[in-house]
Amino acid sequence: MPRFTDKLQVFSALRSRGFRLYWFGHLSAVSGHQILILAQGWLIWELTESEFLLGALGLVAAVPAVLLTLFGGAVADKVELRRLLMARQFVSGTALFVLATLVVTGRIEVWHLFALAFLFGIIQAFDHPARQALFPNLLDRSHLMNAVSLNSMIWPGTRIFGPALAGIVIDRVAALTGAPLMGAGAAFYMACAGFMAFGLLLLPVKMPPIERMQGGNVLRNIMGGLSFIWTHKMFRSLVAMNYLDILLLASHITLLPVFASAIFHGDASMLASLYVVSGLGSLFGALVAANLGYFRKRGWLIIIGATVQALFLMLFALFGSYQLALVLLPLAGIGLSLFMVGTQTTVQTLVPDEFRGRVMAIWGMNYSVVYPLGQLQMGALAGISRQYFSGPLGRFAGAPSAVILNGVVMLAYLVLSTARDRHLLDLTPKGVEE
Repeated sequence: MPRFTDKLQVFSALRSRGFRLYWFGHLSAVSGHQILILAQGWLIWELTESEFLLGALGLVAAVPAVLLTLFGGAVADKVELRRLLMARQFVSGTALFVLATLVVTGRIEVWHLFALAFLFGIIQAFDHPARQALFPNLLDRSHLMNAVSLNSMIWPGTRIFGPALAGIVIDRVAALTGAPLMGAGAAFYMACAGFMAFGLLLLPVKMPPIERMQGGNVLRNIMGGLSFIWTHKMFRSLVAMNYLDILLLASHITLLPVFASAIFHGDASMLASLYVVSGLGSLFGALVAANLGYFRKRGWLIIIGATVQALFLMLFALFGSYQLALVLLPLAGIGLSLFMVGTQTTVQTLVPDEFRGRVMAIWGMNYSVVYPLGQLQMGALAGISRQYFSGPLGRFAGAPSAVILNGVVMLAYLVLSTARDRHLLDLTPKGVEE
């Protein structure tokens, strides 16, 4: 009898047992991470009601990531990747177990959340390059584009049920116990289980022989990766555009607790619904993009995706309506996925194996470094506008103004970059421009 994955080409990479174990483990860990994002943001807001601290949490995670991510890429080109990833999952799970216990015992303090963010910044510096360097070796390279698309579906897909589950658990446990923070503790325990499961699923994975980088000075190896990107125009353009999208647009997630509570006057379940509809849109966009793997003018896919994302996020912030948010956030999510799948597939398809860990470390700084900085600037901009916006602009003070202004900047960059370099629209995965 034919297998389900034989009928749906979008799942063809899952025929490989090694990649299948990796993919389901990655799915579990990212589900835990999505639960962590919502619970962490909810708890910070409940404890402080400070937009600035919501953003500052990202800065704390960015500091170790800035210092260590390039080193993590060099390590990924040298060490046994499976063991490195397993260690990362078990350390993350243990840290979350400790945090959850602090919450349920009533001993949680704000600095505990910042300590966890700092630890996760260190871990992320080694995690992303190791994952990106490992999974192409778990399947036939003819399925690489499909594998990249499947990986790209995990984040938007888990955003559908992870935050929803976290929001429901936070509200229900708080109602049952009469302790508002107890639900956050339960959510942290669930996040712990997600990371631990990934580590266990990696245990039976058999790694093929991989040519590792031998010897050499670590600093020289890092500079080699930076030089490779800088001297190839395609990689240079894609990395820059990817960083800006994460910095200015994707970081709006950090302000969703503010929209749900202060603007829409809702609870944790409403916050979860904002995450869910965003995830639905992103998942749909990833499924569409997975079937556009051989789209020749990939530059158009990338530019259109970023433009759609910016426009609908601006409209979401401009109208300030919960009902419209349920429509506009999914449309923005579609744009995000078209952009991310288009850029990442192009990079993964073209990068040579000997540079993969270092290049993907630099690429992975979008979430380990750029995203936390985006969180910081979103929170800071929202706080500043709340202080100084008055009169007609007063209705946009706080979170709405931060999202709108970032969208304007991103649209301006897209217009200028395409006007300056028309070849960007004709971007294809067939070759690397020098």
